[in-house]
Order: sequence, then structure tokens, then C-alpha cells
Amino acid sequence: MAAAAANSAAAATVVLAGTHGGVGLGASISGSVGSESTVCEPTQIGVADVRTLILLLASPEPSVCAVAIDALTKYADVAVKHRMQLLNLNVVRPLMELTLSRDAAVKKAAVACLAAVTEMNETHQDMRRRDLMEVLITTLSREDSVEIQDEAAFALANLAKDFSNKADIRKSGGIKALVKLLESPDPDVKKNAALALSTLLDDFSNRAEIRYVNGLGPLLDLLASEFPEVQENALQSLIRCAEDCKFSNRAEIRRLNGIRKLIDLIAAEPSDVHTLALQCLINCLEEGKPRPKHLVHALADANGIAPLVRLVQLDEAKIKKHAAVALARACKIERNQTSAREGGALAVLMANMSSNDPGVVASSAMALSSLAKNEANQNELIKVNAVEALQRIIGHDDVEAKREAISALASLCMNSKARARLRSPDAIQAMIKLISSDDPMTVVNAAECLSNVSEEYANRSEVIKQGGIQAMLAALEKPDSRMQAMLCLSLARSLQEPDGQMVLAKPPGAKGLTKLVELLGSRDISLCRNAAYALSNATLHEPNAVTACNAGALEALLALSKEKLKSSTRFAAEAMEKLLNHHLSAKYWLRNHLAPENIIADGFYDVGFAGSNLDVIQAFPTLSELQKRAVDKRREVILVDASQDAVFAALASYATETLSGRSARQQVRILGALVTRAMGGAVDPDQLAEFGFRFRITELKLKTSSNVIPIGLINQGTFYHRALLFKALCDRIGLAPCTLVRGEYNRAWTIVDLRHLTFMPRPAAAAKEKAAPAARTKASPAAASGAAGAAAGAGAAAAGATAGTASVAALTLGSMGAAGASTMSIAASFGQQAPSAIDGMLAGFVVPEEDVSVPTAEPVIVDLMFAPGHMMPASSPEAAAYQRI
Repeated sequence: MAAAAANSAAAATVVLAGTHGGVGLGASISGSVGSESTVCEPTQIGVADVRTLILLLASPEPSVCAVAIDALTKYADVAVKHRMQLLNLNVVRPLMELTLSRDAAVKKAAVACLAAVTEMNETHQDMRRRDLMEVLITTLSREDSVEIQDEAAFALANLAKDFSNKADIRKSGGIKALVKLLESPDPDVKKNAALALSTLLDDFSNRAEIRYVNGLGPLLDLLASEFPEVQENALQSLIRCAEDCKFSNRAEIRRLNGIRKLIDLIAAEPSDVHTLALQCLINCLEEGKPRPKHLVHALADANGIAPLVRLVQLDEAKIKKHAAVALARACKIERNQTSAREGGALAVLMANMSSNDPGVVASSAMALSSLAKNEANQNELIKVNAVEALQRIIGHDDVEAKREAISALASLCMNSKARARLRSPDAIQAMIKLISSDDPMTVVNAAECLSNVSEEYANRSEVIKQGGIQAMLAALEKPDSRMQAMLCLSLARSLQEPDGQMVLAKPPGAKGLTKLVELLGSRDISLCRNAAYALSNATLHEPNAVTACNAGALEALLALSKEKLKSSTRFAAEAMEKLLNHHLSAKYWLRNHLAPENIIADGFYDVGFAGSNLDVIQAFPTLSELQKRAVDKRREVILVDASQDAVFAALASYATETLSGRSARQQVRILGALVTRAMGGAVDPDQLAEFGFRFRITELKLKTSSNVIPIGLINQGTFYHRALLFKALCDRIGLAPCTLVRGEYNRAWTIVDLRHLTFMPRPAAAAKEKAAPAARTKASPAAASGAAGAAAGAGAAAAGATAGTASVAALTLGSMGAAGASTMSIAASFGQQAPSAIDGMLAGFVVPEEDVSVPTAEPVIVDLMFAPGHMMPASSPEAAAYQRI
């Protein structure tokens, strides 16, 4: 039967007449006929083979060609395999030639046949012929009949299905020619021209081209057509044009009043084109960044909210879904949020949340997400139990429904009443569960919801308790910058709590800190900002600060501070300061300054100044790295750690006992004199250049086989050693406020505010210093050998003291006599814990009297080099001279 149908389709009655050219059936007649006529009576010959028909296309008789073409067209219309067969028989070439025929009927038939044979799902090689495209585009551009233009446009639409042809058609002027046909009076021409354009506009370059040739206006005009097919093809074209804003097509559509035209279309009685119109509107309402000016009031001015609310109530699920999505886009603008509420959208959307269609549920939740950003809408939704309804949906089987429901919850949770309703462990656990979703946007929305919920302390605590931080850290490993940015923000909220910070301090929390540091290098500025925020909160717990610095946080923040973006510089600086406040070793390295609130604790180390040029600053070394380095000529690293430094611990204990009950002036003077004594005594200003502290430092480095030297071992130090010891002792014994500042050329000084000076011995420090003697034996080899070195240098430390006064058993404490004079022995006071070096160091030390001449109106700088314990007003010339060479 199929063969019979094929034969019937191919059969044709061809009328042949003699011609002077002597050509018939495509074959030459041999022999010479001279000038004799070849005209005879017309003859009817039945042709039943398409190959013969193709041969007949070469006939000089227009009527023969026309009949053959019509037969080939009918054959092509029967089946796809027939079209493929004709293409394989090279039918395209003769048909192309016949499109140039002077006979209108032949031309029309040839173009129609090309349209028929090219209607293929797979592109034949002959359909990629550039000359074929050019022939069709030329046909479009000529003032031909509308029938020819109609068929040529349809043929071009067929060729445009192949992606490589799209660019060739554009380059040959096809888009401009098709746009011109959109204004044709014939609806079929409009329909096929719009069809060809809709296919061509899959290519983004073609979307730019159609705007350049002013094609958007004519497409919008077709929305008013009385023919649904024309409207449908125009909408398909506009949908593609509005898919991206790279070439400003959305803005151009809005400028051409496209929003109103779309609203007018959907405001009519529902039809088959409503879904497409809504889809086009959705694309046009996409905000983009920055938000286009035309978008702010376009929909409201077109009174578009009411038709959307009406369509959301229809029974047809497809229209209902698209209308809800359009409403979601429209209601990102506050003006439209109010209009939607007043139009009854909240009740309709809440009702749709109970639909059996997951798509309806998802789109309704999406619309609620936008509406819930309005405070009045939030209150209305809370009253109708939207929080509980959305909470149920986040456990839905449909991924899209869960994604949009958690997004709506995130919007609602900007309201404290909604957050209170989600305080239960089950609600928090459901949100945390979504963090592990495979869908990136679900994770983004869940993280945003957790972030908003965590605005309250009770919810933050529950998130931490339910393992939310671990879940967020695990999700950070997924390479999606938008997802990571929102996760970092949510993490930052939970990390405000000490319990949250402790999570990162335990394994595998360090891995999470390392990830946060890594994200500081992202090109996404939002991600960088939120990672910095999370890191700054995490490092409020000092062990986290150390771990983050070891992972390269300082270097990453320094790199961000070099960026040209002002926002990047600002948040990098803020995160840097928070981090440095909990890693004082790094802060002193970078800033040369420790404020009174920066309390030096065990483990602090001074590596010198990083330098002022951020571009050449290297990574901040860890103490472990420094201890492993071989001894070199670099500046020594000064370690402050009483657990490894018996001399420093004993000095702190002695200072605690000695300063008790003294006036503020005398406390500072005593501590200053004590530091001077411990560091080699007073130095004659004229002999400062000859003060051999460098030789002593080199000797200690060689003796300890390390560049890291505990501060208690340095018994011959200069400005920067003494100032650091003074600040470290102040912080350890509770004498505050004390500021440490490093200057240039080995200068450093301490600033004390006598007006607010307090002395509050720290119980914890005292307890450490009274630890069992065995604890001291665990000190590092550097401390052990250094103690001997300190004893050996006691003679230098005890300037002016006789060799026979090595014991401090009868140490006179000067001004203590007035308040009940007594003597103290360091060894007697502190038992076996005080190293013998202290006795030698303080032999002959007399506690200085109070200097009542020191003004207390402003902070003072303490002289630790020339006049031990002398206090100079910070603004005085004397203080300025102390700070500089």
C-alpha cells in the first residue's frame, strides 16, 4: 500500500511539445535538424518516477516545469523519507535555479517545493548550502507575491533549525528581510516570518541583531493580531529576545510599551496563547543588575496585578503556574506587593498551596516569597498560618516545591513573630536537612532561611545544637559561589555564639576555617564579604584565630585590601582588625601597636615589623615554623610564655607582690625600674651606640640553637625588648591600661594612663606561677640554658652591686619602711620555683620612691633605658626625644 501511495504521488501527466531547442526529458536529440520546426501537437505522457520528474525540471517549457514541481511537492508532503530521498537526488540545485524563472507560476512552485523538501528534523547537507539561503533571502526581499514570500519564509524557518545556519542566515541579511515581512498585510506571511525569527533567535547574536534592525516593535504589534498562530509565533520570538538582558532587549521591549501590550493580551479571555504571553512577561520582568528604570513602575502603570491574580485562580494548572511566577517577579517591587495584597492574592496563593500539582505549589510558594518581603503581608500571612503551611511543604517530595517553600519561609522569617514560630527543634532540623540537598538553589534558600531565623539567640543556639554549623561547612565544599556566599552569611550568624565558635575549634572544624580562608580569594565580592564576616566571628575564639592565621587568613585579607574596589578594602580591613585582635603576634607584626585591651598571653611572639609596603609583605610565620629554622642573622624572635620561661614567670610574681598597695605613680615607676634592671640596667645616652645588646642576643641564639628566645633570657636588651617586657608584665599582673608602640630604628615605648590606672592581679596568672616545681622542669631547652645565661650575666644586671650581695635575703625595699618596712628574699617568697638567676638579677635593687612631680593630666611614656621608671608626658619634647634617634 505504501509503495502504491508513493507511486501515485509521483505519477504526473506531463504535456510535452516540440521546441526549437530539441530538448525533451532532459536528453539531447542527436542529429541536425537545421531550420526545420520541431513544434508538434501537445502530447500527454504519464510520469511515475521522481527521478524523471527531477529531469523534467530542466525543461525549457514553464508548464512542464510547473507540473513536475507540483508533483514533487506532493511527493515530499507525504512523508519525511520522501523528502530525504529527494534531497539525496539533488533536487535542491534545479529548484534553486527555477526560483529565478521569469514565469511566476514556476517561481512560486519552486519556492513551495523547497519549503516542502526542507521540512526535516535532521539537517541534510544540501540544507546547509549558503547559496540556498541567499536565494531564499533574495526571494524574501523582492517585491514578489505574498504566496512566494510565505513559502520562502517557511523554507528559511526550516533551514534555521540547524544551529550553524542561524549565523549564516544573519550574515546574509535574513533577519532584516524577515523583520520587513512582519508588516505584510498577509497573515500567513506574518505567521511564517515570525516562525522563522523565533527559530533564528535561539542564537544570542541573532537576538542582538533583531534589536539593531528594529524588529522588536513589529513583533510586539503582532500581539494584537486576530490570528492565534501569528500571536503564538510572535510571542515565541519575544520570549527568546527577553531571555537575557545582555543586548538590552528586555529594556527595549519595556521602552516600546511591551509590558502593557502583554497585559492587554492576558487580560482578555483565556486562550491558547495565554501561557506564552505569561512566559514572555516573566522574562520581561526579570530584574537584572542593576534594576532597570523602566521595570519599577511598568507593571503597576499597566494595571497588570489584577489580571495576574485572576489567572492564578483559574482551573488550568499551566496558566495558574505561569501567572504565579509572573506575580512573583512583579511583586519584587513594593508597590506591586501592596496591590497584590489588596487584590486578594494572599488568600488565593495560600489556597493553591494545597494543590495536588507540585508545579502549582512551587509557583505559589515563589509568589509568596516575594510578597512576604512586605511587613504588612508578613503579618497577614502569619495570621493565616502560612509559616506552618510552608514548614510542611519543605518536606515535600518535589524538589521545586521544597525549594520555593523554604525561600518563602526565608522571607517570612524577616519577621520576629515568624521566627518565634520556627523555634522548635523539628523546624530547625528540617531546614538544616535541606542544606544537604543536591539542588544548589534549595541550599541557597535554606541557608538564607537559617540566616534569618538565627537573628534570635534561641534559634542560633538551636541551629548549633542540631549540627547546623557542621552541615553548612560540609555544603561549602560544593563549587557554587552563590550557594557558598549564603552559607557563609548563615555561618556568620551562628558563629556569633561562643558555642558556635567552639565547634570550629574542634576537629574537623579547622578544615572549615581553612575553607573560609580559601573563599576569601573568590572573585565573587559577595562571597568574599560573607566569608570575611564568618571568619571574623569565628576568630573571636583565640584558637580559631591562630588556626585561621596558620591557614593564610592574614595573607588573604591583605590581598583583598589591595583590591581597587572600595567595598573590598572596607570589609577586608574590618575582618583583619577582628582577626588581629585575637592574634596579637600578627597584629604587632603588622600594626606595630598593641592597645590596652590587647592583652599579651602565653604564646605571644614578636617577629619584628612586617613593613609598610603591602605588596611585599610575606606570609606571617607560625611559631612552630620559626622554631624549626636554623640559626641565622635575622632579627631574633622574642617569645612571651611563662610556661616555658621561669625567669619571666618569677618576674611577674615578684611584681605582683611588690606593687600591691602602692600608688599609681609608684606602681609604674617600680615596674619600669624592674624591667630596666632585668634588661641590663640604665644606659648612658651618650654610650647608647656602644650598648652591646646585639652581641648578647647572638650569644643566646647560639647557646639555645634557635632564633626564638624567651624574653626572660634577654638580660641585655634595648628599647624594643624592654617595652615588650613592660607591656607583657602589665598584662600578666593586671596593671592597666598599658599601650605598646614600636617605632623605627629599634625604638619602642609604652604608654600608661595614670588617670585610669588600675591594678587587679589576675588569679589565673598567679595560679600558673605557683605551679609545682616539676612543671618548670618541662621548660624548653632554650629556657633551661637561658637561665644559666641569665645567672652568668647577673653581674651586668646588678650594676653597682658588690659580689657579696648575691643573695636578696636582706633586700631593702626602700619606701616600704614607711608602711611597715620589711625585707624579702625572692627565693624565700617564691620557694624553689624562682630561678637563682632572679636573685642575682635583683641584687641590690631598691624599690624607687613615688615621684609626685609626675603630672597625671595626660598619658605618660615610661623611660626604660636612661632613667629607670621615669615618666614623661606623652606630648612633651622629652617624650618625643625618647621615641626617636
